[in-house]
Amino acid sequence: MRTLRTIVVVLLFAFLLIVMIQNAQPVTFNFLNWHYEVSQLLLVVIVFVVGWLSGFIAAKLTRKKTEDEPSLTPRPR
Repeated sequence: MRTLRTIVVVLLFAFLLIVMIQNAQPVTFNFLNWHYEVSQLLLVVIVFVVGWLSGFIAAKLTRKKTEDEPSLTPRPR
């Protein structure tokens, strides 16, 4: 199972690297009233990191929440 996970992570990063290399042209990024001219490569990296961080934080918060809750099974004596 661990090797499968490693293979999936390597394939994901390879895919991301290919997408980043092919999309290096500048694009206009609009957010509310702000307009930025950034490289599409940089934008892909930023979106990837923000998505990864939000998933990581959500996983940590849900794991901590379940560890803090009292167990409903009786403790052995």
